[in-house]
Amino acid sequence: MEAQPIRILLVDDDASFLNSLEALLIGQPGLEVVGKAASGAEALAAATRAEPDVAVIDVLMPVMSGIECAHLLQERYPKVRVILISGSIFEDRRPHPDERGTDAYIEKSEVPERLHATILALAAETTAAPPGRTNA
Repeated sequence: MEAQPIRILLVDDDASFLNSLEALLIGQPGLEVVGKAASGAEALAAATRAEPDVAVIDVLMPVMSGIECAHLLQERYPKVRVILISGSIFEDRRPHPDERGTDAYIEKSEVPERLHATILALAAETTAAPPGRTNA
C-alpha cells in the first residue's frame, strides 16, 4: 500500500510568492498542495475544505497576521503542523520565538533550501495525538 501524500496548505498575501511556493512543491514525491490562500480568513476556510497536514503561513499579512492565523488554525485543527515564513529584514518585524508557538519558522530567503525537508520532518514527527508545539 502506498503512503498517503502530505497535504499542504500555502498562505501568503503576495500572489507571486504564493505561486512560487506552489511551483517549488508541485511534483515533489509524497507532497500534495491541497490549497492556497491569500489571507488568514481564506486560510481558515481552505483548511476546512482541504484538511491539510501542514500549513505554510506568511507572518506579515494584512487584517489577520500569520501568527494569529496559525494560532486559530492550531486551535481548530490540532493535528495540523504549522511552518511560519517571513521575508522581513527588520528584526522588530520578525516574530519572537515565545509568540510563534508553531512547529517551525523559516526565512523566505531560506525557503528553497529548507521548506521541503522541514515539511518532511514535521510529517515524520506527527502521531495520532496532537503534536507538541516548538519554536524551531
